[in-house]
Amino acid sequence: MTRYPWWKYLIILLVVIPALLYALPNFYGWHAAVEVRAPIGTIIPPVTTLQGWLQDAKIPVSSVRSDARGSTFFFPNDNAQGLAETLLQNKLPANAQVILSQMSAEPDWLKSIGGKPVNLGLDLRGGVYLLLRVDTDAVIKHALEQDSGSLRTFLRHKDLQYLAVNTTGPDTLAIEMASPALAVEAQKVIARQYPDYAVTVQPKGIIDVTITPDAAKKMKDDALQQAIVVIRNRIDELGVSEPVIQRQGVEHIAVQLPGVQDTQRAKSIIGSTAQLEFKMVDDQANMADALKGQLPPGTALYYGLHNSPYVLYTDTVLTGRYLSNASAGVDNNSGESIINVSFNNAGTRIFGDLTSKNVGKRMAILLDNKVVTAPVIREAITGGRAQITGFANLKAASNAAIELRAGALPAPVHISEERTVGPTLGQDSIHDGVMAVVFGMIFVVAFMTLYYRAFGLIADLAILVNILAILAVLSLMGGTLTLPGIAGIVLKIGLAVDANVLVFERIREELRHGMSVRAAIDAGFKKAFATIVDSNITVLIAALVLFQFGTGAIKGFALVLTIGVITSMFTATMMSRGIIERVLGKRRIQKLYI
Repeated sequence: MTRYPWWKYLIILLVVIPALLYALPNFYGWHAAVEVRAPIGTIIPPVTTLQGWLQDAKIPVSSVRSDARGSTFFFPNDNAQGLAETLLQNKLPANAQVILSQMSAEPDWLKSIGGKPVNLGLDLRGGVYLLLRVDTDAVIKHALEQDSGSLRTFLRHKDLQYLAVNTTGPDTLAIEMASPALAVEAQKVIARQYPDYAVTVQPKGIIDVTITPDAAKKMKDDALQQAIVVIRNRIDELGVSEPVIQRQGVEHIAVQLPGVQDTQRAKSIIGSTAQLEFKMVDDQANMADALKGQLPPGTALYYGLHNSPYVLYTDTVLTGRYLSNASAGVDNNSGESIINVSFNNAGTRIFGDLTSKNVGKRMAILLDNKVVTAPVIREAITGGRAQITGFANLKAASNAAIELRAGALPAPVHISEERTVGPTLGQDSIHDGVMAVVFGMIFVVAFMTLYYRAFGLIADLAILVNILAILAVLSLMGGTLTLPGIAGIVLKIGLAVDANVLVFERIREELRHGMSVRAAIDAGFKKAFATIVDSNITVLIAALVLFQFGTGAIKGFALVLTIGVITSMFTATMMSRGIIERVLGKRRIQKLYI
């Protein structure tokens, strides 16, 4: 007569109870909510005032929660949520963040132990999918522009006379030296100073400086990684919960924004390069000649936000990388929408030196190669603060401030693909997915009960615990459940019961050979265990390969399948065995109906 050791029952309880507990938040549903957050430098009314606005507009509020990040208002339905968002956006400052969201309705005691529902993917929750292409060729072009200036300075310091430095190709500079002899000498020193370039001497004293393939590849890879970091920072400023940002291929980034409804604002903030530059204005240039293309050396023609022309020196005296903060506001004297910027220590020194040397001259401030303002420097500015004017309204200034705080993209970003999933379609997907799980479970339960009787019910209980364990693991690890993930759960229902079928058929076989009931059960579980492990390992290998090399829907399917394989091996063997042993107890069973 076999006895199941007590420590195995203890392991079962230690696994099953947390699985049930952490799967529980998924069954409480969601509340429509509006989050109100105040970026640094933004002052918003207290939460009681916000509640008063909502009450005056007769918008029902279920509850309010406040924390260090801001306040969250809960509403009984989506209609009240939409009305509240419109009201708060109209009354609050333009740079205050009013975010539509769905919050779990789980009780506080579950939250206190870390319980939370599974994150829902874009196809279930609704939102925006963007496939962004990073113009990595622009990175090479920008590097050439910067290095052409540094090459001129370098050659002057080395007393090597040159006539011109021009861009002659997408990755090549041509340096025209004063003589062939100087070209040979310059080629040696340039090759030592610029290891990322291949330097060759051409006839007539011309030097070709070309970026090496390895250096170009590294620049493009670095630009893509930097773009991912900047986009993530901008999305954090937008307040989107559980965004998915992944590199896709050589020059693409896939972005999923669950729950986002203001798609145009999201696209404009994510895709804007936000390159902030300070350049000096050449007030001596003849504008009429400049418009005809006759520009003084070292200058270029730029346009303002209203197509007003400016002749600026090409050298950038300060860039946005020296910023420490940027916030939108309103000028108290003029009433214009502005951005208040502050520089870090290095930027403060550069800006102080720049303004002290150019008092009385104009300095242009450019955002994405557009002149937003070109004020006259009245006095030296040594405090490390400045104002940027020229915005149409406070909302435009607020969006620009978000971009500046998050940092500039290293290269322009273009939207290659865009898909919007409405919340209604997401709810339909959830309903259809849940129904697929329910019907799959019903058919499996019916078959197992009819074919294996009481043992079939035990297998069905193990499958139910397996599904709850999958949800619990996804919740704890912060995984995302997608529609393919639900398909993985349905598939795992069938695969999980397969292990029990192997055990039960082995028990039947041992009973036919004349074994006692207890011995047959013991032999059935022991002899089927190796086969169960082998079959699950092959599925696990396939799932891990899909997870490693798949993207999007495939990865979501593989994640659920991987978790399901691991949990089903536990529920189908140890847990099923424990239940059977508890049901049989110490009774002497002469005949087993299986």
